[in-house]
Amino acid sequence: MSAPPKSSSRLPLHLDSELCFVLPDFLAREFEYARSLEQGIMDNLHPEFTHQYRVTLRRMRSLCVLLSEVIPCFELAILKPHLKTLMKQTNLLRDLDVFTLDTNQYLAILPEQHSSLTRIFADIDAMKNAEQVRVASWLASLAYQTHCAMVRNSLERTKQYDLLKNDIELVTFANQKIADQFRKVNNSQRKISPASKDDVIHTLRIKCKALRYLLECFSALYPPQQHKENVQQLKLLQDKLGDFNDTSTQIAFFTQLRKDKRYNKPDRQVLKSLIKEIKQAHEQSRQSTLLRLKSFDSFINDVSTLEIYR
Repeated sequence: MSAPPKSSSRLPLHLDSELCFVLPDFLAREFEYARSLEQGIMDNLHPEFTHQYRVTLRRMRSLCVLLSEVIPCFELAILKPHLKTLMKQTNLLRDLDVFTLDTNQYLAILPEQHSSLTRIFADIDAMKNAEQVRVASWLASLAYQTHCAMVRNSLERTKQYDLLKNDIELVTFANQKIADQFRKVNNSQRKISPASKDDVIHTLRIKCKALRYLLECFSALYPPQQHKENVQQLKLLQDKLGDFNDTSTQIAFFTQLRKDKRYNKPDRQVLKSLIKEIKQAHEQSRQSTLLRLKSFDSFINDVSTLEIYR
């Protein structure tokens, strides 16, 4: 089966829209979209079902935090942990999906070890299938339904509140949020050097995601050309940060897999060689990320970049 259609990341906003109603209504529809993907995940129709499910829940949780002025604190205290729990249950399945989808790429790294790597990736595929069964059982469980009911009911209650001050215009509120997140990204990216640890770069990646969510959800309020350019420049950096995070995840996964007692000494040696190659790719990705950061630094500190958010 083909991949499911993606949901919209844009809030249906006009200059006179009431965000206190639009946001929870948008989040409620996003949640229903995520739930519409459950059967596809349970039936193992396509890895994109799991991916879009996770993307949607992550965006929901992030917007709840970023736009917390719109959501009562007691509802936020419900939404954050429940959405986190829903996402966490599919972490391993998504990682294993990616590894199995990229099997041929790994085989190409060490073509002379094709036989051994084929056996290892057959094990990974079996791990993925077992995890898919576990996730399917979770999605069908009463515990899962309870978490979902908590999220849905919280969003419905949130629609009844109007927490933003009437004297704050929507575009002013959006400007403040976007400009503030741009500053956080800028401060974070300026701390990165060739010696930076992986988790420091990962922190920047998280801040960039938050900025991307804000830019996309408020996009209806801004002139398309400059706003789209800002999103595009951010996406170019995110792509590099994503590649860097991917190789970091791969190193951690295969290092842990190498400790598995099912593998004999020759197989462990093959995994060691694979890890060595991935570490080289990781370092190349680091250099590529640093290069992109130089371009992004020039972009983000250009006076015209943030002009539309003032």
